[in-house]
Amino acid sequence: MRQSRHPKLGDMLVVTPERRTSFTNVVVTSQTRKYVGVVYEIRLDKWGHQNNVFVAWQDAPAPNYNRVHGYCGMNIHNLRSEFRVVRNGVDIP
Repeated sequence: MRQSRHPKLGDMLVVTPERRTSFTNVVVTSQTRKYVGVVYEIRLDKWGHQNNVFVAWQDAPAPNYNRVHGYCGMNIHNLRSEFRVVRNGVDIP
């Protein structure tokens, strides 16, 4: 049985931000810099979707993290190239 990639409280996130060039919209991933944090708060919208996922960062926050709104849980779930979810010491594929 596969575990869900939807974030849960206490999950560790390893974020490798992608950046797009402004003219060609080509994705350039910097594999050298990773940002690590732990999910400490999840706010749901009226339909129960993870609208705001807040992360306590080990060091500096990832450049694409919004301190006011956090991340959208659906982005964490879907963007496998950018977000690694680690739960109870197991990397969730």
